[in-house]
Amino acid sequence: MKSFVIKSSVLTFIVIILGAVVYSTVLKPFYLAILPLAVVLFYIGTNLVHAYLLKISVSSGTRFTSHYMAASFTKMFFYLAVAIVYAFINKEEARIFLVNFLLLYIVYTIFEVVEFSKVVRQKNK
Repeated sequence: MKSFVIKSSVLTFIVIILGAVVYSTVLKPFYLAILPLAVVLFYIGTNLVHAYLLKISVSSGTRFTSHYMAASFTKMFFYLAVAIVYAFINKEEARIFLVNFLLLYIVYTIFEVVEFSKVVRQKNK
């Protein structure tokens, strides 16, 4: 778990630096103050779900797949709810926010799947 937190922290740092560079130069008119908080939300969510999945993989080997799917669905539903609520509250910023939110979702989901597949492969050896 410690290795995952370090890697997700590095990923988050890279995302923040890239975002700062892009939004301070090319996309300056499209910067939203809420975007750094979205990055923090994905960082925390990814680490919590990963910790839960590690705990489940140890305790319930046969039912792991159903727990993994339930955790993934719950996470996705939560993120979708956050995105929809924000879009309804801030309609003028909705498009920019949703594009950024989707990009963050893709980045952090790919990272989580790749890292968790490494754990599963090591466990199966």
